[in-house]
Amino acid sequence: MTVTTTDTQPIPPVDLTAERAELGGALMEAIERVLASNAYVLGPEVKRLEEDFAAYQRAKFGVGVASGTDALVLGLKALGLQPGQGVLTSPFTFFASAGAVAWSGAKPQLCDVEPDTGLLDLEKAREAIDDTTKFLLPVHLYGQLVDVKGFRKLADERDLVLFEDAAQAHGAERDGVRAGEIGNAAAFSFYPTKNLGAAGEGGAVLCNDECVLGALHRLRDHGSTAKYVHDEIGTNSRLQAMQAAVLNVKLPHLDEWNARRRKTAAAYDAAFAASDAIQPLAVRPNSIHAYHQYAVRIQGDVPRDRVLEGLLARKIFAALHYPSPVHFQRAAADWGYREGDFPGAEGLAREVLCLPVHPFLSAADVERVSASVLELAEA
Repeated sequence: MTVTTTDTQPIPPVDLTAERAELGGALMEAIERVLASNAYVLGPEVKRLEEDFAAYQRAKFGVGVASGTDALVLGLKALGLQPGQGVLTSPFTFFASAGAVAWSGAKPQLCDVEPDTGLLDLEKAREAIDDTTKFLLPVHLYGQLVDVKGFRKLADERDLVLFEDAAQAHGAERDGVRAGEIGNAAAFSFYPTKNLGAAGEGGAVLCNDECVLGALHRLRDHGSTAKYVHDEIGTNSRLQAMQAAVLNVKLPHLDEWNARRRKTAAAYDAAFAASDAIQPLAVRPNSIHAYHQYAVRIQGDVPRDRVLEGLLARKIFAALHYPSPVHFQRAAADWGYREGDFPGAEGLAREVLCLPVHPFLSAADVERVSASVLELAEA
């Protein structure tokens, strides 16, 4: 099938309008309930979300915070990170992962990723650990989990803290484990484009230790243990009740929405199976992928960016996640890394293209995207 630019209906990367329509009046009812309660910050909606989301991810405790970045920063602090300590993380992800480490006064330590998945390479992580390393911060990329059990074993062997960046991993599993289940803690984002997204900023830290739970409660509320009693330096990172109420409406739908993402991904996989120019990122055995993104490597004669330009011209809103590895960023210039240090991450940054995979795509949408990518990449 040849698709031309006469197909003009936009295919967005997310469709929040369709999501609201599917939820019917439940969202507005939840918002009105919060307005009527006069409990706008923390309160019963936040407590319910913390308990239900932790249970969903099979963790013991959940703490709602103001953003996914705050979840990283406060999680590191609550787990005992000290300035100057090393935190091993990925060079191929959003900058917040390593940025939160640097913001905390610690040392971002990078090692390369698996080129076929983009996930932090367990063996390369083992080799990169040095005397300063105190934390492992693997990133569950695009909705697929790293080898969590492998990283747990490594952390235990080397007496390290395992803190998972799970901003893209709501509902994902690997080897029967979910993010937050066996790590010391896991950071989640509820940014509106996530698989479980709020109506604004929001985040959560899941943990399995009451001491970490207590530290998170204090740190998100100016280090306070009671009103006007401040035992340590914290910040204001309390999750708003309105955002929690929205998330409480959406959480029961998450499994179904993720299943639809997997159905779309399977259709893409089938469409690209015979192509030498389009290589979908691999899915590891025993994984339940949440497909926050559906990522392919464009490896033919046509450059990735030209394929993207062609898709955008057809109003198919593919995207680049991520066009530059972390160590190429100006903010990382003092970390001691240079071009060529992480060929897996650098190759992915040149070739990866993310296609629409949200739960509200029609079969015709998926066919149009697939045909357009094939036509453009194999031209």
